Order: sequence, then structure tokens, then C-alpha cells
Amino acid sequence: MHNQVYTIAKVCSEFGCTHAIICPGSRSAPLLYAFKQETNITCISVIDERSAGFIALGIAQQTGKPVVLICTSGTALLNFFPAIAEAKYQQVPLIVLSADRPPEMLNQQDGQMIMQKGVYGKHVNSSHELMCEEDGSSDLLLTQRIVQTALVETMEPGNNGPVHVNVPLREPLYPQALSIKTPALAVFDNISNTALPFSLKDLDQFAQAFKQAKKIILVLGQHNTDIELETILARFSKLEQVVLLADVVSNQHLQSVVPNFDAVVQYASPELLHTIEPDMVISSGGPLVSKALKIWLKSIKPQWHFRISEELKPINTYGNLTHFIRSSLPVLLTRFLETAHSIEPITESYSKQWEQLGEKALSLQQALFSQQKWSEPFAVSSVLKAIPTGSILHIGNSGSIRFASWLGLNGFNGKVFGNRGTSGIEGSVSTAIGAAIANPSAIHFLICGDLSFLYDTNAWWLSKLPQNLKIVVLNNVGGKIFEWIEGPSRFPEHLNFFTTPHHRNIAQTLATFGIQCTTCKSLDAYNLALSSFIQSKQTHVLELVFDTEINLSAIQQFKSIQLTNS
Repeated sequence: MHNQVYTIAKVCSEFGCTHAIICPGSRSAPLLYAFKQETNITCISVIDERSAGFIALGIAQQTGKPVVLICTSGTALLNFFPAIAEAKYQQVPLIVLSADRPPEMLNQQDGQMIMQKGVYGKHVNSSHELMCEEDGSSDLLLTQRIVQTALVETMEPGNNGPVHVNVPLREPLYPQALSIKTPALAVFDNISNTALPFSLKDLDQFAQAFKQAKKIILVLGQHNTDIELETILARFSKLEQVVLLADVVSNQHLQSVVPNFDAVVQYASPELLHTIEPDMVISSGGPLVSKALKIWLKSIKPQWHFRISEELKPINTYGNLTHFIRSSLPVLLTRFLETAHSIEPITESYSKQWEQLGEKALSLQQALFSQQKWSEPFAVSSVLKAIPTGSILHIGNSGSIRFASWLGLNGFNGKVFGNRGTSGIEGSVSTAIGAAIANPSAIHFLICGDLSFLYDTNAWWLSKLPQNLKIVVLNNVGGKIFEWIEGPSRFPEHLNFFTTPHHRNIAQTLATFGIQCTTCKSLDAYNLALSSFIQSKQTHVLELVFDTEINLSAIQQFKSIQLTNS
């Protein structure tokens, strides 16, 4: 047996990896045998590599530890690519171990072989390749050092992400008997994300700008749950001149006086937006869902814009960045509040102004819902209210995440996740399944569209599915977001190339996997089904089907609510 492969598994176990997702294949057989010997690592078999990548992503989101992805040679590892890209931009630690044929066979018409070395390019933190040795002659210390380095690189402070290790293997791949012959490993320290230092000059510049500014917006993008950040934001956001705009997947929306800020900016007239324009912007975290907020922030020129983040280089999404402080946000804000002994009160509360606008936007939404009979925004609003406190919510992309953002999560109290690194529709179901596997004590809910759901059907192809997952599918029969966003809707004769009309029966599809599905085509049917769906003790899908014309009209009305100065 290839002892270097046992070394790979041992290093991953010693580093703290708890899960390995293994896709079937022959060339990867030694990796399978090795990881199955590690009792501290749970091995899960997933047939479809694309789904496997997102299941690994979901597990890593929940555990905060690198998840091992194993595949055979050839195009198998290319199918990991969507999840690898998402992990890169979402900063989720994954380590891909791709089995390969010996390097001298590359481009020699040998079967199941592509140019695997460095195949992910700039979409991984780093790439490595192990030596291809004869069985029994491997340099185990070199293998250990390479794999340790790769694992550390998945957890770089401010730059978590995927790493690829290519593993060329010679035959024989299948041993006569299993035996563990790994050497004792040298002790190494597990890497951790520690707060980065910042200079007194940085702190002074921030404090001086804060002292002069009268209207301050703190924009927090995608972020994992963070108790330290939650605590400091609870103090910082109470300042009258500060407005926290916490993204729908920032996991800090409950700290904001205006969780539905996306709707406020979407609905506000140009004159109203001018009255709430900030002097100072503080930005942190990952990507934003709100397109309206991004457009608005790009159109203004605040006197100060501080980017506070652990990333290696400053991100200047809005094109008006003036200062970059490489630090964790809670560390900097804590230090600032410790030194800012007296923050002068302001005559007019900027925070109160935003809070009133948020309340008005919510009131107008509720008034509209009282008139609408059955639509996607109404259904998302209702589901968000119904999800029990403490549950974990996953939101698919396209229309689903937009409705949730405009509603400000409607008071939902729990953790929120979404694949907003690259914002693709693929992998939403697989990611939620991975998260449910990694965190079995919580109930997980996913809200997604019909295309996102059907695109990820192979997610259900597992030998043992989690029973703590519930999915709400918004079925508008095929990507109808393109009928209400600007651009495609101007040319209705071409809409079929944007939308994806289909006649797939979701309930029948799920029946082949033994998954319970309840289909509702009206508000009355939904009201009857909701309670049993929420209380179900097994994986359950609630399919909500909408009349195309009524639904489209309701969405247009929902999007077109007007907020003015009056």
C-alpha cells in the first residue's frame, strides 16, 4: 500500500479535519482506504462531484474546519470547480485531494487523464503536487510537510479558502491487505485566525473622522456568526450618528435598527436618498446582496470611507475608498470605544431617520400583502415568520435571496447562510445538506427557486440523508426573475432564452429518492400544510406553485413601492 497516502490521511486527522467527502473511482482507491482508517474523520460517499463539492462547502461553513474532498483522476476534479470558486470567494476552507496517473503518461493517450496540476488556477489559495514514487519508496516527511502546508494555507488569517493537492499514484492501487505504517508525525501548531494588529495612526485617523462625521453608515457584508462582533455592534450601533446596514447573510441583521435597508434604498426617491447620504462609510465583511445599495454607494462621494478587514488587499467595491485598516472589525471597534471616552451628542438622530424609513417600508409591504392573494414575496414573508427561533436558514440565489433581503428577513432570529461568494444557483441544496449533516442538532431550512432545486437533484443521491432539513421551493416554472428584472424584460420575444420553462414534476422527482413533498397551489392549501411541514420530524419539501401572471404582477408591485420625503 502507498504509505504516503496513509500519511496524508494522518496529517489531516492531526490537523483537526473531521469530515472527508469521497467520490467513487479507481485511481483514488488508496486515498479511500487511508481515510477510512482514521477514526476521527467521518467519511461520506457522494457520487456526483459537483454536489460533493457543495456538500463539503456546507460542512465547512458549519464547522469552520477544512473539509477533505477526494476524487479520482480525469474530469472528476473539474466538477468540483463551481464549489471551489464559491469557497474561494466566500473564504471557506476546503482541501481537494485529486488522484492522478503517473506524470510521464500525461498527454500520451492514456485513459481518464487530464492536466490536473494547477487546474484551479487563481481560484484556490495554492496548489501542490506530491511526488509519484514506487510503492514503499515514498519520502513520507516530504509528503507530511506538503500536506501540512496545504492545510495551513486553507486557514490563512483573513484569507480562508480552498487548496488543491494533486496525488499521482502508480499501480497497484488495491492492496492485498490493509495495514497502517505511518510514521510518528512531528507536532505542528494548528493555524488560527487571530486579530491582526493595527497602528495607533490607523486608530487616530478613524477616531478623527468619526468625530467630525454626522452621518455614518457601517456596511457589513456576508459574515459568519461571531459573538464578539455581535457584542460590539450592539454597543456601536446605539450611537445616534451610526446606522448599521447588515446584509441578509451577515448574521448581524438583528443588531440593525433597519434590517430591511435594502427595501428602503430600493423604494426611496432620489430626493430622499440625498437627505440620508452619509459623510462617512465603514465597510467590512464579504459581498452584498443588495444591488440597490451598491448602486447608491457607488454614486456618492463620502468624505471618508474606511475599509476594515483582515483581507490581504483592500476591496474597493464602491470606488470611493479613502482608508484601509487591516484588522478584524470587532477588535478595531472595541479599541475605538475604549479610547473614545466622550463622543459628542448630535442634534438630529441619523439612526432614528433610517429607523422610521424602515418602519414605513415595512408598513407599505404589509399593506400590499393584505391585497395580494398568492405570490412569491408574500410566501417568503410568511415562511420567514414561521421558521422557529434558533433554526438555521439557507437561502438560494436569484429571486429567493432578493425577497429575503427586501423583507429584512422579517424578524427571523437565527443563523443565515447563502452561496453569495459567486452567487450561482447551483449547489444550494447540496450546501444545505452538508450543513445539516455537520450540525445535526439544529433544524435547517432552505428557501430556493425551482430551477436551483432541480439543477441540484443529484444532491439527494446519498446513501444516508439528513433528517433535519426542510426545503421551501418557490416554483414559478422556470427562472421567471428575468421577466421582472430590467434588461431581458424589454425584449419579450427573447425571454425563453433567459427563462427556463419546464414541466418537471418536483413531487415525482423526489419520490424516486423517498423524500416527502407537499405541493401547494393556493394560499388556502399553504395555510393547511405549513404547520405539519414545520413540525415534521424528517426531511420534507414544501413546493409552492404560483400563477405566472398574478405572481409577476405582485412582484412588480412589491418592487415598485415608493418612499418619498412626504
